[in-house]
Amino acid sequence: AQVRQIKKLVCHENYQRHDMSNDIALLELSEPVQCSPYIQLACVADPILGVPVSQEHDYWVAGWGATTASDKTPSDHLQEAKVQLINIQLCNSTFWYSGKIHTHNLC
Repeated sequence: AQVRQIKKLVCHENYQRHDMSNDIALLELSEPVQCSPYIQLACVADPILGVPVSQEHDYWVAGWGATTASDKTPSDHLQEAKVQLINIQLCNSTFWYSGKIHTHNLC
């Protein structure tokens, strides 16, 4: 593990706390992180570069969000998880999120 302080935080200009839309930010750290076999750079899917997002692949997500559905407190540690995409219509069905997922979000 490596500990860094946040030197600068830039939140998305359209972030909405009430529905968590545009919940993304850029962080400038106090000093660079040293890559190792356990710490790697993140890859970002980019359709312009020919890296499409699809349900046929596994993806990795990372963040400081709550780690359980009932927990409202963010984590003190950057967490990661391997995930698969779910069809947005299924995700927004009454059995899942009942329309709370925006079309610009991934589920």
